[in-house]
Amino acid sequence: MNWIQDYVLLREISQRVTQLVNEHGDEIELETIRFKDHYRAVATICQDKEPFKDFFAEAVDQRSEKEAARKALKELYRQAYSLS
Repeated sequence: MNWIQDYVLLREISQRVTQLVNEHGDEIELETIRFKDHYRAVATICQDKEPFKDFFAEAVDQRSEKEAARKALKELYRQAYSLS
């Protein structure tokens, strides 16, 4: 069974959603989901006012919720702010 099936079938063990405002003034929503054998993090920026931004990143880590979140945020920042 893959992660999509786990997610759709609600096989997650726990889920947490955090909202924060970063140093650029953008609101970021970070969702972390714990499954039996891994953690998945989804980070989004979606601005309702100008300048409009819409970015999405996800990451997986086998052992750590914190590491999955770090990877997702790193990818989100790379997309939104053109960081390498």
